Amino acid sequence: MSAAEPAAPRHHLSWGEVRDTFLAEPEVQQAYQELAPRLAIVRELISMREQRGWSQRELADRAGMKQPQLARLETGQVEPKLGTLQRLATAMGCRVRVRIEPANSTASIASNLEALHG
Repeated sequence: MSAAEPAAPRHHLSWGEVRDTFLAEPEVQQAYQELAPRLAIVRELISMREQRGWSQRELADRAGMKQPQLARLETGQVEPKLGTLQRLATAMGCRVRVRIEPANSTASIASNLEALHG
């Protein structure tokens, strides 16, 4: 290739392509499904905060916690505790609702994966 020829465009994998490649492995798919409830909660928390136009610091202040605590929760570094979720929900004018469903329900598994894929 000469200096005058443009380089061929490189294809970079999208997040969906990377995710689907990993999810083809049964062990990865099982771990992903086990994390689905936690990730769905975090996704909902971030969405509710962003709908209000609040920064992490603003929500943390309103909930009586430190911004780094909220950041660790939102990035999945820590598992959210029910009490913490209740404080955050109350600060946003919301409430926490918990449901327990049969684990072998294909509808439940499909909805968990759909929630993650957004």
